[in-house]
Amino acid sequence: PSNPDPSLVAVIRAERERQGRSQESLAHDAGLTTNALSRIELGQSDPSFSTVTRIARALGLTGEELMRRFEGEG
Repeated sequence: PSNPDPSLVAVIRAERERQGRSQESLAHDAGLTTNALSRIELGQSDPSFSTVTRIARALGLTGEELMRRFEGEG
């Protein structure tokens, strides 16, 4: 199994924390288990494109907006 890009992980976590949201809240809105989101944020699980898109939508971002933030981190 491959690990996710640390910059993508940082963007997801930073945006969740900026919004003051718990992992439980974001996971629920993205249709994920809390454990799955935690593993993504810890860099232990490489999310699929569709999972990243669902996380972005749950954060109120488009996939494009999330990728722009990701590219800015890299």
